[in-house]
Amino acid sequence: MPLTRKARVVGSSLVLTIPSQLAKAHDINDGDDIEIIPMGIGEFKIRKLKK
Repeated sequence: MPLTRKARVVGSSLVLTIPSQLAKAHDINDGDDIEIIPMGIGEFKIRKLKK
């Protein structure tokens, strides 16, 4: 199911948030390393890196 989020500026970075329910379902916590992989123009794959 697609999610729509707004990008916002924090300091000099662009920030995207994910809902807490999605983070919990995928065991994503504060401080976890997340990898963003460009897949094409305007497309990305996002995954949590294993510790």
